[in-house]
Amino acid sequence: MKKEIRVYAEVAILVGVAVVLDVVFGILSQGIFPWGGSISPAMLPIFIIAYRRGVKTGLFAGFIFAVIQLMIAGMISSGVIAAIPESDYIGPSWLKLILVYLLDYIIPFTLLGLAGIFKDALTKIRPFIMGMILASVIRYLSHGISGVLIWGSYTSWFNETYGANVSPFIYSFVVYNLPYMAASLVFCILVGVIMFKRDLLTTNLDQ
Repeated sequence: MKKEIRVYAEVAILVGVAVVLDVVFGILSQGIFPWGGSISPAMLPIFIIAYRRGVKTGLFAGFIFAVIQLMIAGMISSGVIAAIPESDYIGPSWLKLILVYLLDYIIPFTLLGLAGIFKDALTKIRPFIMGMILASVIRYLSHGISGVLIWGSYTSWFNETYGANVSPFIYSFVVYNLPYMAASLVFCILVGVIMFKRDLLTTNLDQ
C-alpha cells in the first residue's frame, strides 16, 4: 500500500510538472505556432513515469495529462467547439469534435506512456532515447492526421499568407507539426540525458 501511494504521488507530481512546463512554454511559443503546439520539454515527465513505473502507469499518467490539456485549451467550451472548421473529409460536427478530442489530445498524450515498453531504459542510454523517439513519433502522427482531417482548411490561410502552394498533408505533417515536435523531442532528449547521466531518474525507485 505504501508503494502504491508513493507511485500515485509521483504521478501527480510529474503530471503537474508536465502541465506547468506545457503552459509556460506554450506562452513563450505564442505567435510561432498560432493554432497550438509548442517547443517544450513537457513530454519528459511522462516519459520518466513510464520508465520508472512501467507502461500501464505511463499510459495512465499520459491520459491524465491529456484530460488536463483539454481543460486548459478550453476544448469543452462552446466557443472553441464552434471554431472547429468545416472539413471536406469529415461530415457531422459531432464526429469532428470527437476526432479533435481523440487525435489532438487523448491518443497522442496518453500514448506517450508507451515509452516504457523499452526495457532497461533507466540503466541503458539507447532504450532511454528510443522510448522517447517512439512515443514522440506516435504523437506526431496523431497530430498530423488531425491536421489533415480536421484542420486542413488552414492550409489555404498558409498558402495565401506566404504565397505557397502546399497540400493539407504537407502543411500538417511538414510545415506545422514537424518543426515543434522534432524540436520538443530533441529538447526532451537533451534534458533527459543530463538527468540520466546524473542518476536522477532512479532515486527512490524501489520504495
